[in-house]
Amino acid sequence: MNHPLLLKFIEEFASTFDGNKWGHNGPYLVSRVVQRVAERPGYNFTILPPMAFYPVGWNRIDGFFKKPENKVESRWVNAKLLQLSGETYGIHLWNRQSSRFSIEEGSVMGRLISDHCVICEYKYSS
Repeated sequence: MNHPLLLKFIEEFASTFDGNKWGHNGPYLVSRVVQRVAERPGYNFTILPPMAFYPVGWNRIDGFFKKPENKVESRWVNAKLLQLSGETYGIHLWNRQSSRFSIEEGSVMGRLISDHCVICEYKYSS
């Protein structure tokens, strides 16, 4: 809250917005601002590894929505949940890819919602 880096992000967004360039207003904006303020006093921040918010790539996001069909897949779901609980703060869901998926019971997403969402009353797809 009130971190000066957030203000710099907002200022950069307002002054350089370009809806025609993928990433310009998101990841590239963050990189531009961070490079400018990295050594300046008053901008104390930590850069987390990709696993903190991007634990799965866009081309594998479907695996987070599918229920396990066998013991190998069940072990993968359990291992992924354990990994997420120790290394991840949030999950980028790659909406362009994931918006067409339903959350299946027992899937990584299903388990995360069941275990952590305080406002969800979710009915699984079958």
